[in-house]
Amino acid sequence: MGRVVLSILKCLMLLICLASASMVRANEPMVLSFGITPQQSAGELGKLWVPICQYLSKHTGLQIQFKTSKDLPTYWKDANTGAFDLLYITPYYFTKAQKAAGYRALAKDGGTPLVGIIVTRQDGPEEIEGLKGEKIAIHDVSAFMLAYVRYGFLKERGIQIEPVGVGSLDSVYRTIDKGLYPAGISIQSAFGSLDQAMQARFKVLWKSDPLPPFAYAVHPQVPPAAAEAVRSALLDMNNNPEGRALLATVNIQSIKAAKDSDFDSMRKLKLE
Repeated sequence: MGRVVLSILKCLMLLICLASASMVRANEPMVLSFGITPQQSAGELGKLWVPICQYLSKHTGLQIQFKTSKDLPTYWKDANTGAFDLLYITPYYFTKAQKAAGYRALAKDGGTPLVGIIVTRQDGPEEIEGLKGEKIAIHDVSAFMLAYVRYGFLKERGIQIEPVGVGSLDSVYRTIDKGLYPAGISIQSAFGSLDQAMQARFKVLWKSDPLPPFAYAVHPQVPPAAAEAVRSALLDMNNNPEGRALLATVNIQSIKAAKDSDFDSMRKLKLE
């Protein structure tokens, strides 16, 4: 009988331990990965976005983890397979990820529309025609902005270029500054992130019309309550001094509410 009682007590203790472990896990915050478009090296990107993820964690009660991919093609592939719970992504590739994996828009950058630019050094070509046949720096040759500039602007002017991927938006400016390429394709927000001394060494040959801004998106498997908490925290950054300061580090003026239809113009683009 003693052995039976001892066995029962051991079973009870095991059940209590398992129940306690389950309660601990239940009280742990939900972990959500936040996939950030790799416009810079992972190290530089992390310095900027980890504090933002920490801010969102503090204001949602969730555990928001910074994630990215080794390069843009990998990131877009990861987004299309639903690898991230949350996304910060260009408008064109948001529509691709939405179609492929069901992401939906939570918010969008406000005050900073996506504007493509072609930049050169101050002593570079004066006219866009001076780039005919030239090698032009771009952060990635599969980038949406290259396709947009190439087929939405240069093609109609009879200007052919040879794009060269240099790895990041920062590298576009560094390689032009060193004279490795006569010009580069970038976005206005990245140019605005350069320090004043660096900006002064360049001139902008061309700007695109404003495009829909970067999107903040959520995967359909994220519970609605968690998605709403993230959306609210993102929008509240506008009204919080700490939040505004963090947005300034990534050259974002504000965050606005968004719906999927805000990106319809991107769905109509037919890029080669």
